[in-house]
Amino acid sequence: MGPMASELSRLTAAARQKAADAAAALTSLLAEAGLALPSIGVDWHEGWFTGEVLIDLGRARADVVMELVGLLQEGLDARGKRSS
Repeated sequence: MGPMASELSRLTAAARQKAADAAAALTSLLAEAGLALPSIGVDWHEGWFTGEVLIDLGRARADVVMELVGLLQEGLDARGKRSS
């Protein structure tokens, strides 16, 4: 790893940690609901130019996505934010 790469790595360390923490929190919460996104992961190559590290939610079966939609709908309903 050259000096430029190590400097970029240092500058994006907080963003990478934030993304890893967010992915872990989502994975944990989905597990509590009995759901899993098997391909979830941090896109470690992202952020070199923008400073933003993205989380790849990956692929999931349609039934899992629909259960996730149901959970999100319940959450929005509980917050009174569902539009219809």
